[in-house]
Amino acid sequence: MNIIIITGAAGGIGREYVKKMLKEKGIDEIWAVGRTESKLVKLAEEFGSKVVPVTCDVTKDEDLLAVQDLLKKKNPRVKWLINCAGTRALYKHDVPLPRMLAPIRTNAVGNMAMCYMCIPYMGKGDHILNVSSEASLLAIPSNNNYSASKVALRFFSKGLEYELKPKGIKVTCCCPGWVDTPLIDFPADEYASISKFPGMVKPEKVARTSLKDA
Repeated sequence: MNIIIITGAAGGIGREYVKKMLKEKGIDEIWAVGRTESKLVKLAEEFGSKVVPVTCDVTKDEDLLAVQDLLKKKNPRVKWLINCAGTRALYKHDVPLPRMLAPIRTNAVGNMAMCYMCIPYMGKGDHILNVSSEASLLAIPSNNNYSASKVALRFFSKGLEYELKPKGIKVTCCCPGWVDTPLIDFPADEYASISKFPGMVKPEKVARTSLKDA
């Protein structure tokens, strides 16, 4: 069985990847991974039976281990792993510690874990596509934990590229700037000073361009 796994699949960029990868030839299932089961079910209802909802919060070890067990049980060939699970930072310092750590646990650790879980089921000609951010290219005061999480994913992807080259597994890291998704709907008390999003693009363009590059 040939499958595609897409994290953060329920909305934003992830949803666009699901939509585009439905056209990929030779794929039996697309595992749509996300935290909210109801959103994943709705996605499957919209796009058809090829889309398989897989409820998983990539910040929770027990959820990741459940996905690992599912891989062992199904023993598929993972033709594509597309990691775009992500969360934004809070633009202030007086936030609860778990919320401060959320970008690191989601954007970096969770997506890295998905790579290591899927690699044993991948081979020559298969693809890993990690969605990092333009924020990984520079330090952003008051948004350092988000930038750091995206730096980690970008550097991880670069190292992974060299590790997997002998196996013929291709690794691509996408670094978009502002993307028109719900993540930019900042509450006024969170970051009131942000009002312009220069160079903002639609999720469809990010998905299309990154898949072409991959």
